[in-house]
Amino acid sequence: MPNKEFLEKYPLYKKYNFEPRGRLNRFYIEKLPRPAINMYCKECKSIQTYNATDESKYEQPYKFIKDNIFRLQYICTGCYKNVREFILQFKEWLEWNEKEREHIYYLQVQKVGQYPSWSIEMDKELGEMLDDHAEYYKRGLICESQSYGIGAYAYFRRVTEDVIDDLLESILDLVEEKEKEKYKEKLEEVKKEKIAEKKINLVKDLLPKSLQVEGVNPLKELYGVLSEGIHDKTDEECMEKAEAIRGILVFLVNQVVRTKRDKKSFTEGLKKILRK
Repeated sequence: MPNKEFLEKYPLYKKYNFEPRGRLNRFYIEKLPRPAINMYCKECKSIQTYNATDESKYEQPYKFIKDNIFRLQYICTGCYKNVREFILQFKEWLEWNEKEREHIYYLQVQKVGQYPSWSIEMDKELGEMLDDHAEYYKRGLICESQSYGIGAYAYFRRVTEDVIDDLLESILDLVEEKEKEKYKEKLEEVKKEKIAEKKINLVKDLLPKSLQVEGVNPLKELYGVLSEGIHDKTDEECMEKAEAIRGILVFLVNQVVRTKRDKKSFTEGLKKILRK
């Protein structure tokens, strides 16, 4: 059934499959669960919880439009003014389950419309790092919003190639002292390389633990995605890679900036205490 992640993060035309408990019809669709979601509210100017509209006050949350297309409406619980709407298209197919010896109905849903539309705004830290390359990043977001996976991958890869030197340089201050000289040597080699994945490969094993998540090294993941070719990949496969590149870039940039800021704030605070 349409879940929180689908409503919050899925772009238009990206398909979501689930096994229904009943046949596809208006009554069944209108009775599907409507999970609360967390999204930005322009009235509250912050992330707020949105709930499906109460049919006693507004329209039914799943409103039939035509064929298998429905409109799902949500309202902000912070201001009870801002409304979000999703236009969803449902499709059904039948598959024979050999183990159960019976036919099972499957349902597929995709967004064919969304209001407000997918945002291509960037947070401050990312915008500062991308600088003149922000336009390519926004074009990548536009392609991603329409599920043009090949286009999104191409733009996000281009952005990575353009900013990778600055990103790797910015990590130096966070590297442990015992690894700093080695990292500096690798940075000199990075400057001589032309290919982004080769640059990443030179330093990925020296990434500080403060930039890793539960043992996962983002640079290694980025290297893996960039190393794979896309010439024989479908739009959907390229979309997965594009989402991975964007997610890793955003995480690394934000984490580097915030870690440096926290470190500076701690150092300045400690100096004030020592002076007293």
